[in-house]
Amino acid sequence: FDNQDGGIPHNVAVYNSPARAEEIFVGEIITGPAEITYTFTAPEEPGTYYFQCDVHPSMNGDFIVE
Repeated sequence: FDNQDGGIPHNVAVYNSPARAEEIFVGEIITGPAEITYTFTAPEEPGTYYFQCDVHPSMNGDFIVE
């Protein structure tokens, strides 16, 4: 994860859905500019999951498992 947003904290977190009822992975929050390597196991079940920056939830999208 490459946070190039100087002085602003961000992370990547993956949840089962936008309701965030189940955490799949929550990455450490880092303040940019900085880089971090996240390692996690994706769900075994194919489908569309949800990711976001926990600090800025409007920064989000789909995490697709095939």
